[in-house]
Amino acid sequence: MKTATKNIIKTSTLLLLLATGYSLLLNSVKAQSVISVTAIPPRLEVTVKADGVITKTIKVRNESNSEKIINTKTSDFIVNDNNGTPIKVETNSEDNRWAASSWVQVSPTSLKLKPGETKSLTVTVVPPKNALPGGHYVMILHTPENISSLSSTGASVQTEVGTLLYITVPGNIKENAVIKDFTAPKFSEFGPIDFNSIIQNLSDIHIKPAGNIAITNMFGLKTTNIQFNKDGINIFPGKIREIQSQLSRKWLFGRYKAELNAVYGTTGAVATAAIIFWVLPWRFLILVGTGLIIIAIIILILKKKTGNKENGQEKVDELEQELEALKKKYKDQ
Repeated sequence: MKTATKNIIKTSTLLLLLATGYSLLLNSVKAQSVISVTAIPPRLEVTVKADGVITKTIKVRNESNSEKIINTKTSDFIVNDNNGTPIKVETNSEDNRWAASSWVQVSPTSLKLKPGETKSLTVTVVPPKNALPGGHYVMILHTPENISSLSSTGASVQTEVGTLLYITVPGNIKENAVIKDFTAPKFSEFGPIDFNSIIQNLSDIHIKPAGNIAITNMFGLKTTNIQFNKDGINIFPGKIREIQSQLSRKWLFGRYKAELNAVYGTTGAVATAAIIFWVLPWRFLILVGTGLIIIAIIILILKKKTGNKENGQEKVDELEQELEALKKKYKDQ
């Protein structure tokens, strides 16, 4: 190999190593620049009358290894998807039936936190006289100063964490929910059996349905009860959520009925739905049936052989008797 070629290879290798090292260093700097802030609690629920007042305490903690200044503000939010993802609303809160950011005051609005330090903030909720009964929803957002991260598209994304504030104004609140769908596989070979429930909230307030799924077998006997919505999923007003449940048993056989009883609201209203499903371990049944057939064939073969032996012995006995009779006959003569 020529000297010039060797030099080119060495130079290219060195440049590649430098580029790789720079990339790793840059990613490390970016990772360190993203502050870790914790909001305590992540969700807060309060009930306050119209023209009333209530005060609560929340906390914010600096999880990073450097001192940070944290600014706090409030914002309305809505939920548009079936996953319950809160989306900050930038429009005029008067256009939002569920808005309440103008009711909420947080003090202080700016904090200086040392590494690992936690400080408290006072949250005061003061609904107006004309506040509509039902649910109202606010984000209390904590934003570190001059801290942002890069998204996958390269755009700068401001780092924010916060507490979701659920405000209930008592009064004539409509509470209604319907089970839009309740499904499970119609035929399964083995458990576990997965149930999918789709519930629509038609209330003026968020709901957290709970209850059970009662399983009965083909004889009408109760097999088990499954806890429904054990994760405590909230459903916002006018929204639809999917809730997963599971019958964890493996060995099941025959026809089963599953009845969902979802309790929701302050009055304990119940939404119900029922389905039928079958569990037939057909491959196992084929294996057992094949084994039984083989055993039956073996038994028949053995019986046949035994019968043949008995028939042969009878013929031998007859021949011996005939031979003895002939001997006796010729002896007499």
